[in-house]
Amino acid sequence: MGLMQVAPTPNTGNSSEAGKQKHVRSVLWTRQVVSLGRRIVAGYNKLQVSHRGMYSIERLQAFQLYCDKTSVTRAIAVCVLTPVPSLLAMVLIECIPLCDPELGWRANYMFWLRFFVSGVIIIIGSTYQVVDMMDRIRLSAVQCLRVAIFSMVVYVATVLGIAMLWVFPVPFGIVVGIGPCFAFFLTVLVLTIGIKTFRENSGLSRELKAQLYVLATEATIAVIYPAFSSLYLRTSPNNRAGLVLLLPLTKLLMKNVVAWASSHVEDYVPLVAVFSIEVFNALYVSTCMQSTKSTLATIVIISCDVLSGALSFYSLLGRTRAIQDQQQRSTALYSESKNSGPGKLIPAAVTASRLLRTFQTKKGKTIRIRSPLQLGLGAEAERVLDSLRGHQIKFMTRAGRKASRKPSRTATGGCGPSRALFQSDSKQRPALIGPFEPCALSRKQPTVQGLSIEEQRVTLVGSTLELLFHCEYHALVEYVECTIPVLFGVYSSILCQLPTHKYYPHTRDMVPGQLEGMLTSLVVYVGLEVLSFVALHVALKRKFNLSALFQLAFVLETHVVQLQSRLFVWIVFILQFTLQHYGVDFTFQFAWVH
Repeated sequence: MGLMQVAPTPNTGNSSEAGKQKHVRSVLWTRQVVSLGRRIVAGYNKLQVSHRGMYSIERLQAFQLYCDKTSVTRAIAVCVLTPVPSLLAMVLIECIPLCDPELGWRANYMFWLRFFVSGVIIIIGSTYQVVDMMDRIRLSAVQCLRVAIFSMVVYVATVLGIAMLWVFPVPFGIVVGIGPCFAFFLTVLVLTIGIKTFRENSGLSRELKAQLYVLATEATIAVIYPAFSSLYLRTSPNNRAGLVLLLPLTKLLMKNVVAWASSHVEDYVPLVAVFSIEVFNALYVSTCMQSTKSTLATIVIISCDVLSGALSFYSLLGRTRAIQDQQQRSTALYSESKNSGPGKLIPAAVTASRLLRTFQTKKGKTIRIRSPLQLGLGAEAERVLDSLRGHQIKFMTRAGRKASRKPSRTATGGCGPSRALFQSDSKQRPALIGPFEPCALSRKQPTVQGLSIEEQRVTLVGSTLELLFHCEYHALVEYVECTIPVLFGVYSSILCQLPTHKYYPHTRDMVPGQLEGMLTSLVVYVGLEVLSFVALHVALKRKFNLSALFQLAFVLETHVVQLQSRLFVWIVFILQFTLQHYGVDFTFQFAWVH
């Protein structure tokens, strides 16, 4: 009998097992990619200043009061007119006649006058930046002028001495004198405030040191950016694309340094960070990078700004969705106020804040009562804030006693003595303590969706304060990115009609039609930024009846001294940075020296 040959059957078990392993590897790889993406996003968010803080209850009430009494016309006027004073000052400075720098330092006496006047404006602005952030210091206009004059004498004398002994224009003369001037400025400022004042006010020297960190950061960035321009021009075209990414990274680093130095005045972190760093960055890109004709650098920087703005807007939308979910779970809170409803976030948060008896969120963040600096609220609002401060002190005392009985427990959810909780108002103004009420922690309250009414109040108020902080930062960035290009366009149009235009590289070599082309590009860019701001305004208005326009006007009008001082410093400094008499040469060839 013949043997039958049987064909081998395929090993279906092995192929099925291989398919499963391949699927598992694919799933694991996908999870790793998603996890890496989440870590990158989390790291990015940690570096964002907009995620670093929250409003105080006093600032929340001040914002609502501003919205109630301000018209749309006034809000628009505030936004439009804010950059006008500094622009007008710069135009007047440009009207000072100048001689050809080749005639030497002696013939250019009008330049030294212009240098001195510009510096006095800048140092007055720097002085107001410092003293306006410290509630216990008040300097008169005459004292600020005295500080500026003494400091500028040193600045001008330093540059003039180098010009007399070596060459004029002094290479990068506008930067060379910053060090001696800053040291002398610090000395004169401390003496003007008074040693006795520092001895009588504990912690004042620490506050001054923090503000000087901000000024030092501004001085540092004023040196780093020109150094970048020089390095950029000396780098081969193939390597410039990667090099240009250093500017956005530098800007992000400097904003974090400024935010850290200003953390003791948390309400003002968005204002200080944006108007210290963003304004400089926008002005520098508009002026100095154009003078180097580095189109690639300008495009990459603008693209990074657009990408950062898009990510920030996406993050903001995510925060709004979370608050909307909280609103749906906490509808009982809106019955506490006649003027509030699911679409009116601010009135509901203000009403809930007045009833708070717990002052720490589930994230461990302390809800601050007082703003670091006075906001000028009425007597009734001050009484409410004083009463809340009393309840907060009682809450802190109860939390401390509970922690002392159970020292091993971690302070979370407002039940332990968080260090931030005890320090939250340690630097704030003394407040009259209102009548105490039984602490909400000791009362049983009705629950909604598993949360007591008090927990819902804390969640609503905390989320609203964080949202307002985030919105303010985003609105200020959009405002700067809209305003600075417009300001530069107006300034350039005026400068081209003045005799001094021949001493600026970006206007001296301008061919017919180039100005019109530049202005057209600015109009397109500003139009996109305006649309971005309108999108922010519409989204907040539709979801919470919250106006980004009114919040922007609130910041610009309430903190006019801080904003104007920073605008004057950067606009007067940067717009004339490339003036031929200052010896700025990004190629480092300095032909006039040879």
